[in-house]
Amino acid sequence: WEVRYFYIRETQDRRSFEEFSWNIKDLSPYDTGVGAEYGGMFLTLSTCAHHAEDGRFVVIAKRI
Repeated sequence: WEVRYFYIRETQDRRSFEEFSWNIKDLSPYDTGVGAEYGGMFLTLSTCAHHAEDGRFVVIAKRI
């Protein structure tokens, strides 16, 4: 079971957030060295990507 980036809400519990965090790190093409902490604020940008059918390219930014 995966927690998709578009299902995360402010009310998610710690376990759901950690699954979300692991999932996005696993799918990330880049390692920025920036981690996510439960309770942090994030901005998610999503756009079409043509490398796969119904593909999406997602950028998740952490507020620092």
